[in-house]
Amino acid sequence: MLAGAFWTHLHEHPLPEPCTVTLNPAVPEVEVQVSPGTAVSHLAELLVWAYTLDQVTATWWHTDHGTLHITIWGRVAGGARFRVYGGITFADCTGLVPLEVGESEGVSVDELYALRDLLGEGVAA
Repeated sequence: MLAGAFWTHLHEHPLPEPCTVTLNPAVPEVEVQVSPGTAVSHLAELLVWAYTLDQVTATWWHTDHGTLHITIWGRVAGGARFRVYGGITFADCTGLVPLEVGESEGVSVDELYALRDLLGEGVAA
Protein backbone atom coordinates (compact mmCIF):
# COMPACT_ATOMS: atom_id res chain seq x y z
CA MET A 1 0.00 0.00 0.00
CA LEU A 2 2.73 2.52 0.93
CA ALA A 3 4.83 1.85 -2.18
CA GLY A 4 1.76 2.25 -4.37
CA ALA A 5 0.82 5.49 -2.59
CA PHE A 6 4.33 6.86 -3.10
CA TRP A 7 4.53 6.00 -6.81
CA THR A 8 0.99 7.22 -7.48
CA HIS A 9 1.78 10.52 -5.76
CA LEU A 10 4.98 10.95 -7.79
CA HIS A 11 3.09 10.14 -10.99
CA GLU A 12 0.39 12.72 -10.20
CA HIS A 13 2.73 15.56 -9.14
CA PRO A 14 5.95 16.90 -10.68
CA LEU A 15 8.07 16.61 -7.53
CA PRO A 16 11.82 17.00 -7.05
CA GLU A 17 13.72 13.75 -6.74
CA PRO A 18 14.10 12.85 -3.05
CA CYS A 19 17.40 12.00 -1.38
CA THR A 20 15.89 8.99 0.42
CA VAL A 21 12.50 7.33 0.71
CA THR A 22 11.61 4.95 3.53
CA LEU A 23 8.40 2.95 3.71
CA ASN A 24 7.47 2.42 7.35
CA PRO A 25 4.52 -0.02 7.50
CA ALA A 26 4.53 -0.08 11.32
CA VAL A 27 3.29 3.54 11.49
CA PRO A 28 2.16 3.38 8.47
CA GLU A 29 4.01 6.25 6.84
CA VAL A 30 6.14 7.16 3.83
CA GLU A 31 9.26 9.10 4.91
CA VAL A 32 10.82 11.37 2.30
CA GLN A 33 14.10 13.22 2.80
CA VAL A 34 14.58 16.03 0.30
CA SER A 35 17.92 16.41 -1.43
CA PRO A 36 20.49 18.77 0.09
CA GLY A 37 21.13 22.17 -1.42
CA THR A 38 21.30 25.83 -0.53
CA ALA A 39 18.92 26.98 2.21
CA VAL A 40 16.59 28.61 -0.30
CA SER A 41 16.50 25.65 -2.70
CA HIS A 42 16.12 23.16 0.16
CA LEU A 43 13.15 25.08 1.60
CA ALA A 44 11.67 25.36 -1.89
CA GLU A 45 11.82 21.56 -2.31
CA LEU A 46 10.16 21.03 1.08
CA LEU A 47 7.44 23.49 0.11
CA VAL A 48 6.80 21.82 -3.24
CA TRP A 49 6.18 18.56 -1.39
CA ALA A 50 3.99 20.32 1.21
CA TYR A 51 1.87 21.86 -1.54
CA THR A 52 0.93 18.38 -2.83
CA LEU A 53 -0.25 17.07 0.56
CA ASP A 54 -3.52 17.44 2.46
CA GLN A 55 -3.91 18.06 6.21
CA VAL A 56 -0.40 19.53 6.39
CA THR A 57 1.34 20.24 9.69
CA ALA A 58 4.98 21.16 10.22
CA THR A 59 7.61 21.68 12.90
CA TRP A 60 11.08 23.13 12.99
CA TRP A 61 13.79 22.27 15.47
CA HIS A 62 17.12 23.94 16.24
CA THR A 63 19.42 20.94 16.63
CA ASP A 64 22.57 20.89 18.72
CA HIS A 65 24.47 20.29 15.47
CA GLY A 66 23.70 23.78 14.17
CA THR A 67 20.86 22.75 11.88
CA LEU A 68 17.28 23.91 11.50
CA HIS A 69 15.52 20.57 10.99
CA ILE A 70 12.13 20.89 9.29
CA THR A 71 9.50 18.16 9.20
CA ILE A 72 6.25 18.31 7.25
CA TRP A 73 3.45 15.78 7.73
CA GLY A 74 0.47 15.34 5.45
CA ARG A 75 -1.70 12.88 3.60
CA VAL A 76 -1.97 12.04 -0.09
CA ALA A 77 -5.25 11.61 -1.96
CA GLY A 78 -5.43 7.88 -1.14
CA GLY A 79 -5.03 8.63 2.58
CA ALA A 80 -1.44 7.46 3.12
CA ARG A 81 0.55 9.56 5.58
CA PHE A 82 3.77 11.20 4.37
CA ARG A 83 6.56 12.70 6.47
CA VAL A 84 8.83 14.96 4.43
CA TYR A 85 11.92 16.38 6.09
CA GLY A 86 15.22 18.14 5.63
CA GLY A 87 17.49 20.66 7.26
CA ILE A 88 19.40 23.84 6.62
CA THR A 89 22.26 25.50 8.46
CA PHE A 90 20.79 27.40 11.41
CA ALA A 91 23.31 30.21 10.98
CA ASP A 92 21.57 31.01 7.67
CA CYS A 93 18.42 31.83 9.71
CA THR A 94 20.00 33.98 12.42
CA GLY A 95 17.49 36.59 13.54
CA LEU A 96 14.66 34.98 11.56
CA VAL A 97 13.87 31.82 13.55
CA PRO A 98 13.49 32.45 17.31
CA LEU A 99 14.64 29.07 18.60
CA GLU A 100 17.35 28.28 21.12
CA VAL A 101 19.42 25.11 20.68
CA GLY A 102 17.21 22.10 21.39
CA GLU A 103 13.93 24.00 21.01
CA SER A 104 11.25 23.09 18.51
CA GLU A 105 7.84 24.46 17.64
CA GLY A 106 5.00 24.06 15.20
CA VAL A 107 5.29 26.20 12.12
CA SER A 108 2.85 27.00 9.32
CA VAL A 109 3.55 26.47 5.65
CA ASP A 110 3.15 30.24 5.26
CA GLU A 111 5.99 30.78 7.76
CA LEU A 112 8.18 28.39 5.77
CA TYR A 113 7.38 30.34 2.59
CA ALA A 114 8.26 33.58 4.40
CA LEU A 115 11.58 32.15 5.61
CA ARG A 116 12.44 30.99 2.10
CA ASP A 117 11.60 34.41 0.68
CA LEU A 118 13.57 36.30 3.35
CA LEU A 119 16.62 34.07 2.89
CA GLY A 120 16.33 34.57 -0.86
CA GLU A 121 16.46 38.33 -0.28
CA GLY A 122 19.47 37.98 2.04
CA VAL A 123 17.60 39.28 5.10
CA ALA A 124 19.23 37.11 7.82
CA ALA A 125 20.71 39.19 10.67
